[in-house]
Amino acid sequence: MASFGSLKSAIFEREERKQQYQAHIRGLNAYDRHKKFINDYVSIYGKDKHSTLKLPIKTDQDTLREGYRFIRSEEDDMDPSWEQRLVKRYYDKLFKEYCIADMSQYKSGKIGLRWRTEKEVKSGKGQFICGNKHCDEKTGLASYEVNFSYIEAGQNKQALVKLVTCERCAHKLNYKRQKEKEQLEKREQEDDRRKRSRSKSDDDIDELQESERRRKGKRTSVSASDHKTDDDDDNFDEFLVEMFP
Repeated sequence: MASFGSLKSAIFEREERKQQYQAHIRGLNAYDRHKKFINDYVSIYGKDKHSTLKLPIKTDQDTLREGYRFIRSEEDDMDPSWEQRLVKRYYDKLFKEYCIADMSQYKSGKIGLRWRTEKEVKSGKGQFICGNKHCDEKTGLASYEVNFSYIEAGQNKQALVKLVTCERCAHKLNYKRQKEKEQLEKREQEDDRRKRSRSKSDDDIDELQESERRRKGKRTSVSASDHKTDDDDDNFDEFLVEMFP
């Protein structure tokens, strides 16, 4: 009778451990389950029961970094893998009306954009507070439609998004474009100055050449006039001799 009770107790403990193990397994994601099965296999059937199989650690954050898309496509939503399901759950929790901007490298024209989180929506960040990640200005805000060009998964993409900023951050948003415009205008002004200077030099040369031609023409005219006067005097003297022999 005692042996039957001990056997019953052992069976009960084994079933309890089995249920606990199954509950623990169900609480893991696919990657962690795989890692645990491998470690259990090695610890039970391996030559060295104390050895563990070292696998590259891939967290949920790593999965999100790899699979996240700023704007998901239909192909992304149709992917049945657990990684894409995890990414989609995260994507669905974002609020995609206004963006948050990272303007730390605005002078080089590099501005990062992302969607808002629930916490930012509740605090008003990006709608009633400047959408620049590092600015908390609440006055002088304006909403802009930004043509966001970015590279994602090796592809060039574009998206028209809304961004709310203060006046100072709006200047950062257009800083590079404004600088390029100013530099273009400056080059055009310098080109115009060089053209005017070159044209003026050509006019001065033409004027100098024309003045030189006029001076030469005047000297020739004076010499011809003097020669004509000498001939007239000789002819007049001959006339007088013939008139008064």
